[in-house]
Amino acid sequence: MINPFRRWVFPEIETWYHTHISKERFSFYDVLAREHSRRLRQGRMRDAYDWDDILKTVTRETIGIDPPFTVKELVEKHSVPGKVWRFSDVLPTLNAFRQAGVHMVVASNGFECYQRPVTDCLKLTPFFSAFHTPDRLQTAKPSPDFFRFADPRRIIHVGDRIDQDIVGANRAGAVSVWISRDLPPEIRRLPPSQRKRHSDFHRWISTRLEREGHSGRITEEHLPDYAIASLEELLQVWDEKK
Repeated sequence: MINPFRRWVFPEIETWYHTHISKERFSFYDVLAREHSRRLRQGRMRDAYDWDDILKTVTRETIGIDPPFTVKELVEKHSVPGKVWRFSDVLPTLNAFRQAGVHMVVASNGFECYQRPVTDCLKLTPFFSAFHTPDRLQTAKPSPDFFRFADPRRIIHVGDRIDQDIVGANRAGAVSVWISRDLPPEIRRLPPSQRKRHSDFHRWISTRLEREGHSGRITEEHLPDYAIASLEELLQVWDEKK
């Protein structure tokens, strides 16, 4: 699922922001990232993903005014066909899980008000029984507390970020599944449960972690229980773990 933040929501905010102040004085993305990181360092996990509050904070501090829109409004505006989309394997896989009686939820660091417009547009919302998000749980991944909405040992958590999804699931004791649609063919030849044992897997994980801003060494908590290249492969994981 591709949400509208990177291509549509943040660029629209940036355009408005720089009509009030030059990029030479304050870069919109820099001030946004600094406020997000500051909240994380302070342990304010929920607040670090409250993009409306973050936006108000940085605009008041740097240009002295509130934006004439909310992030929520922009997400709703841009959650339309052509701006958000899903991969072709999503619906068949979700249908297969629903027919098997699998309980599915959205477990995201994005507030529900930023997620639901996207899942509504893509007709995915009916597949999920709940949204487990920082605004509801008062915490965020990778905190193991994020996964306390159920017995973590019965959770199969699928995500594309190592630093949040995989580390969080591993810390909580859930089954961690990393989806990386560009896994190299030589790694994909192995079964999902064996891919982390490939000689190039650590290098692949390291490259991804660098993109996510991680500069330390790779530990066991960075390694997923399963690595999949498509959502269809999640059916293999389910067959093994059910």
